[in-house]
Amino acid sequence: MKNNFLEHRPGLRKLIRLAEIVVVVVLGTYAVLTYRELKSLRAVPVILPAYWFYVAAVADEVQRVQARGSWISKESSPEFLHTTTIECVKAKMQCMESSAVVAVNEGGFLETVQTMFEIESWTDKEIVTKPDIQPCATRTLTLDIASKQAKSVVTNSQTQRTCKPAPAGEQVFRLVAGNQSRGTTGNKEK
Repeated sequence: MKNNFLEHRPGLRKLIRLAEIVVVVVLGTYAVLTYRELKSLRAVPVILPAYWFYVAAVADEVQRVQARGSWISKESSPEFLHTTTIECVKAKMQCMESSAVVAVNEGGFLETVQTMFEIESWTDKEIVTKPDIQPCATRTLTLDIASKQAKSVVTNSQTQRTCKPAPAGEQVFRLVAGNQSRGTTGNKEK
């Protein structure tokens, strides 16, 4: 079957054919980029929240501090996506940490934990909690109000046989934006 469309105008016919080819190439490129983005999104099943640090003061005295982000350590790999919200209230001398942990490499489970920390010291520049002592590890939080940074210091103990093998000594975790908790950004110091 012969195509008689614009038979008497071959220049316009070539221009339409070229436009068709350009459209197919653009759509093909878009399809490849969409596939690559979808593949990367499937590799990490969640999007972690942004980092923020909020200080509420009354009469220039800090009364409440809130922070949110994801914990990273330069020693550990990002096999666990660990995001948290911390709220410290001076009137109660307590910090409440609400955490969610997604283990991507271990079947994709989600675990949520709330931990209450008693405050050891509260100044206008820094909040330091008392240690939260668990069977396998001890944790302390430090919120640097001046630089608006939060860190968690974990000291592992192998006193019980049920504890997973973990690095000896202290591990220091920093609270950062969720997109920094993936890849090798945990290995870089600010």
